[in-house]
This record gives sequence, structure tokens and C-alpha cells, in this order.
Amino acid sequence: MTDYSTLLNALPDKYALCVSAFIILCKLVTVLVKPPATTSKLAWLYQIVSLVGLNVGWAANRLQIGKTGVMVARSDAGEAKAALAQANIPLASPKPTDRPS
Repeated sequence: MTDYSTLLNALPDKYALCVSAFIILCKLVTVLVKPPATTSKLAWLYQIVSLVGLNVGWAANRLQIGKTGVMVARSDAGEAKAALAQANIPLASPKPTDRPS
């Protein structure tokens, strides 16, 4: 699959600003709009907007469709992971390639 930079370089210069503004707008939508529930009819649209807004890898938003972003102090991370493991709650991987489908 081609990355974004290759696609943007293939665009004529007169469209580059509009496409870049659209990507920034998609990012702003994902920052300002709470993700819908996984059962929502708009979940697919939010995922597309999130992908176009470059919300991947380390740039992914903390709140995502079907996931929570429970914040704990770094010093309490071990205890939080142990509590989740004791409750049989799997941790999501920070790397998209490690996540189960």
C-alpha cells in the first residue's frame, strides 16, 4: 500500500493545500468529537475520518471506537495491569499490528 507522502506528491500543486486542509480537518473532528459506540451506524464513518486524519500508531487518539482510555499514574501502571489481568481483561497493544482482528 502506498503511504500518504507518495499520494500527496502525486497530486498537482494546486490541490495540495485543499487536500492538506482536509486531512487537518479530519484530525480536528477526531479530537473534538467523541467516538460513537461500536453499534452506531456512524462508527464506520468515524473510522474513515480517523484514518484520513492520520490517527495511526503513536498519533492515535486516546479515545477510540469500542475502547476506553483509562489514565493512571506511571507509578501505578504495574498495579493497574495486575488488576486488569486478575479480572481477565486483556490489554490493547499500543502497536496496531499487534492487535487482534
